[in-house]
Amino acid sequence: MIDLDDLHKTWSLIAKNRDLKTDNQVINFYRAVHHGKVIVKDVTREMLTSMAEEDAEMVKRINLLFDIIVEVQEKAFGPIVKQALKKD
Repeated sequence: MIDLDDLHKTWSLIAKNRDLKTDNQVINFYRAVHHGKVIVKDVTREMLTSMAEEDAEMVKRINLLFDIIVEVQEKAFGPIVKQALKKD
């Protein structure tokens, strides 16, 4: 089962740092999203439907933020990694 206290604390960190105005906010936001993904990784559809609407929304948004971050990282760093791993 998901730890709802941890979910709320993590969501609070995400919301607090979402402006991304400083390097610290960027780092805290990034870490909170990744920590959130660890918390919600085992949540099933059945669990989502049995949660309070606010909690289920947090889970969905954390998953969405994580997916967006992964996509952006792949676009930004994929070519660099491919070049570095390219055999001569």
